[in-house]
Amino acid sequence: MKRAFLIIIGIMVPLSSWAACEFHNVTGYVWSGNTGWISLNCRSGGSIDYGLDIDFESEQTSINVSGYAWSSNLGWLYFDALGPYPAYGSAPYSARFFRNTEILESETAGSIKGWAKWNVLGDNGWMILGPIEIEGNDYGVQIGADRVFKGWSWNGGDNIDADQELERGDGWVWWDSIESKGGASVLAFWFESLYGSVYSGGSIDAPFAPPLNRYNATYLIQANGTIKPVEIQSAGGTEVPFISESHDSFVLPDSENKYRGTLGWIDKAGMLAGRYGAVQNSIPSGPNIVLGGKVYYYPGDLSIDSEITFNRGSADQKGSGTIIVDGDLRINANTYYQSGPVSGRVENLPSVAWVVKGDIIIDESVTNAVGLFYSEGDISTGTTGSAEEDIPITIEGILIAKTIRLRRLFSDDSQEPAEKIIFDGRAIVNPPIGMADIGKGLPVFSDSFPQ
Repeated sequence: MKRAFLIIIGIMVPLSSWAACEFHNVTGYVWSGNTGWISLNCRSGGSIDYGLDIDFESEQTSINVSGYAWSSNLGWLYFDALGPYPAYGSAPYSARFFRNTEILESETAGSIKGWAKWNVLGDNGWMILGPIEIEGNDYGVQIGADRVFKGWSWNGGDNIDADQELERGDGWVWWDSIESKGGASVLAFWFESLYGSVYSGGSIDAPFAPPLNRYNATYLIQANGTIKPVEIQSAGGTEVPFISESHDSFVLPDSENKYRGTLGWIDKAGMLAGRYGAVQNSIPSGPNIVLGGKVYYYPGDLSIDSEITFNRGSADQKGSGTIIVDGDLRINANTYYQSGPVSGRVENLPSVAWVVKGDIIIDESVTNAVGLFYSEGDISTGTTGSAEEDIPITIEGILIAKTIRLRRLFSDDSQEPAEKIIFDGRAIVNPPIGMADIGKGLPVFSDSFPQ
């Protein structure tokens, strides 16, 4: 694609850069001992749009690195620069990312090869990103599966006086995100399950790994198929028992097995027959409700279109309840639990289960959802289709479905997950009506002092 330029004080600036800062998926600063910090993303400040982008989801093994970086000393560093390129090395092309072999097609592990160019330095502005072979070792720029950059790039610079020395240039540029106290990293969406585990009746994978020192699950990740340990990580590590492949098949409760599965029994028939009391035809109205230990039944679809807070019960009033939907459940507004401890009986604790025959569709505008969510179809978290426009969501509870589609694309410099699923234990401490057996199938973890 051709680009238009404005020329200002002798520096070439992309015309589109005068827009507000947009999303770019490489962020951070890299360090030159000669010229100082180089910013890779306009999110570091200012009103000019610039940054680097690598389309890791393109499913290609070789991907163009596009865009600009900025130095207060040298101006714009262009990663799409056209040749002719210097004769050094084995990469006569503009900057490209080369994915490591035998990994997922969206994985970030690989190396950056080729050239970028400081516009202001002309033919002396070329920066080699890799490979940089010294005594059989490549010191060029690398990206790990954890999305963190490391390695070096090199720019010889420009001679601005009568001697033979090059006075104006970077020399070695350090891309390491730990040792340099700055560094570069990839912004990408990921999910986090706090204080719980992840189970699958099939395989588990994810497009991107968590950021450095963050994990997809607190305890255990278990699947009947394979797990990509580079993309899916638990806090305990990638070895058994923290990650367990080819586990016995998980059977989800559904109408065909009369709602009896590996994780327990959902007494749907008993709930609808009035075993736990009279069945209600709708939940209480208003933004703050107490479920009262009741079963609520919707024979068709249900949409939650306004915010709801599930409150604690008082005296002998129960805070739990089960909502059965024999169609699809659409959640278009936030749901919450009333904060604070219960002062009387544990049965006062608010706890809701959503038992859905069809799909559970969470709108992309929702930022908080609570409950034990069970679907005989799919659970999806919704997306605008844009990493810049998507917002993160926190789900307090449990997700159980044949397919769980975590669709949020949110990513920014905070490195917070697009979906955060917090297992808060209500399904065990105060199980919703007809769901008491589900908690028995969940593992119990406890901390104890060695004897």
